Amino acid sequence: MFKLSSLGSVTFVLLSLTFSVYMVFALSLFWVWVMLDLSTIFLIPFLVCQGASSGRWYKGVAMYFVVQFMGSAMILYSIMIFWITGLESYGEWALIIGFVLKLGLFPTHFWVPRVFANLHYGGIFIVGAVQKVFMICAVPIMYESWSCSSAVYLSALASAVYGPIAMFNSNDVKTFLAYSSVNNTGLMVICNMVSTTLLGIYAFVYVISMMFLVLIFSSYNGESILGIGTSLPEFYNASFLSIAISFSGFPPFTDFCLKFLVLMSCAENSMWVVVCGVLMSGFINLLVWIWVLIVNTRTFNALNTNINVSLYSKVLNASCVLWNVCGGMLLMAVY
Repeated sequence: MFKLSSLGSVTFVLLSLTFSVYMVFALSLFWVWVMLDLSTIFLIPFLVCQGASSGRWYKGVAMYFVVQFMGSAMILYSIMIFWITGLESYGEWALIIGFVLKLGLFPTHFWVPRVFANLHYGGIFIVGAVQKVFMICAVPIMYESWSCSSAVYLSALASAVYGPIAMFNSNDVKTFLAYSSVNNTGLMVICNMVSTTLLGIYAFVYVISMMFLVLIFSSYNGESILGIGTSLPEFYNASFLSIAISFSGFPPFTDFCLKFLVLMSCAENSMWVVVCGVLMSGFINLLVWIWVLIVNTRTFNALNTNINVSLYSKVLNASCVLWNVCGGMLLMAVY
């Protein structure tokens, strides 16, 4: 089995994130493409080494690499069209297809659940949240062709609505997180259409919330959604409840305040179709998380851990609860 030390894993992740940051500040589309590829290449060793113990790491990593390569090929193809020919409209469509595929937006989301199901939780966090934030920041949002820009945001809106619907049909945790990522990626692209400030706020809150969720699930010994209540360590019950209620959109929890901010910003810009889509997405998402809570709260405390809770677990539990309960009010006060 291929293994790396913890230092090696952190090094590769830092290199990947470094090139992701450079991608945002690239001055040309060619250098955006270069930084995208370098970010992906340096991330693959981290995905491989951490997932080797599962025995199926190659399925997720191989598909992730192939899809990202196909998306990069489309972007490079569009760059060549811009340089050599005068078919700018054709090049824009090729560019859009490349970015939509790499982001996993509807209808090219097919790879997201298959990759997530075979990755470790650290890889899910990087691939499903952090890397997508930088990629969305680098996506050109101003196109000469109105039809091209409309296609991007119709895809994002469809992703925001389809994600929660697919979460209903998810039986295991990682697939559930995959469709949640599709949902939030679509919402981030919509935020990017409104303003970069709104995208930054949404991305920051989403990454922090996703980090807590992934850290909690990393201690979960099972795979099924229905088994969270029986297999999640008892001392994480409070943090899981707080983050589930927050993701469901109950006021005044953090995710409710974030979605309310998105709705108000879209309404101020008279984007009423987007407002309708975000409301629909939020309502379905509410039903999904209520379902998760109902099927699991009855079995909470079934796993009695008679071990001493570490300082790390106490800090994680308290920080997660505080973030989800107070983060939204702090967000509204600052904004």
